[in-house]
Amino acid sequence: MTEEQCTGEYEDEDVRNERSRVFRLTSNPQQFQQDEGPQAQPVVLVKSLRKEFSQESLCGNCCCCADDEPPKKKISVRSLSIGVDAGEVLGLLGHNGAGKTTTMKIMTGETAPTRGTVRVAGHSITINQDDAFKTLGYCPQHDALWKNVTVREHLELYARIRGVRSKDLNRLISTYLTGLHINEHANKQTQHCSGGTRRKLSYAMAMVGAPKVVLLDEPSTGMDPKSKRFLWDTILASFHGKRCAMLTTHSMEEADALCSRVGIMVKGELRCLGSTQHLKNLYGAGYTLEIKLKHIENVYSETPVESQPSSSQEQLQLDQSTDHIAPVISNCIDNRSMALRNFVTDLFPSATLEESFADRLVYSVPQQAVSSLAECFSRLEKAKTELDIEEYSFSQTTLEQVFLKFAHYDEETSSVQ
Repeated sequence: MTEEQCTGEYEDEDVRNERSRVFRLTSNPQQFQQDEGPQAQPVVLVKSLRKEFSQESLCGNCCCCADDEPPKKKISVRSLSIGVDAGEVLGLLGHNGAGKTTTMKIMTGETAPTRGTVRVAGHSITINQDDAFKTLGYCPQHDALWKNVTVREHLELYARIRGVRSKDLNRLISTYLTGLHINEHANKQTQHCSGGTRRKLSYAMAMVGAPKVVLLDEPSTGMDPKSKRFLWDTILASFHGKRCAMLTTHSMEEADALCSRVGIMVKGELRCLGSTQHLKNLYGAGYTLEIKLKHIENVYSETPVESQPSSSQEQLQLDQSTDHIAPVISNCIDNRSMALRNFVTDLFPSATLEESFADRLVYSVPQQAVSSLAECFSRLEKAKTELDIEEYSFSQTTLEQVFLKFAHYDEETSSVQ
């Protein structure tokens, strides 16, 4: 198929540029290397990958499919073209059914593509499968471990399968056990290990034999925060030089921490591609300003001690005057709120009030409205005293908000269809 025929309906410019790069590389590799340099050769090359499932394979022989109707098809992956460079960790994000796992299954040979090619370290996964798999490591989402086999025995078996020499076996296993902090569990059967230990073992098994490409399917699933952070640090330290990784995850924090580039898939189609910061700048709403005013009672409670009533007569007079306080407080609240809104409008003229509840205001601030973060924080700190602000936060759009934006696109297209 031509490059134009493979273009997705909703993909952005970065995805189109990536497709052009893949097509240029495959159509004329010598010219590509002359233009881009020999180091530009991707370790993983996916071109026009497509996977269709028939309705019969999805629902079996049931009565929901009429005999006289042609079998319906579900497209799980739509013309995916992407290259993963050496030293890169590429993340694939998307909700359930977006095509992430199907892409992984095609790369591991678990399912065959309907159309398209995948090359790993220069080897086709369909033509040179043995050579391709020698360069591939895989950490599945669900731990594929034997219950009655110890942690050390798992590593030893995988190392032997990978062709590690006998004289290097003990040194290599000790390196992984020590490096991943699971040495104390080395002789435990995996059924007696914690979920975090089992995930670390699955990662170590994927890394044994120094594969050039490692597929990580939600690698930190089920791990506690401390173990998760440690595994992330290990992954970041592992992929340099000629090695690369592809990662699927539902955790935006994990993608932000690990991935050099991130691609978001919707209904099998790659919609956007780039660094997390690039996607935030391109699809994010800019910044979010959240301000909480001091409660009006707390402001009045800061009255000096000398002004408090000192006798029962003064207390009686104070009690009799409370009928007039409520309107005063109400007017004060309105004035404070108006002063704060005027301040935000002056600081960010194009800001939009997204939420207002009691003493809390939330604004959306466009990216171009912020010329200097230092000046913004300086003025906010000054206003904190002058406008009775209890606390504020000024943060950039998160990757999760970008992801939810694409999920919203998916809902809209589904409703139209």
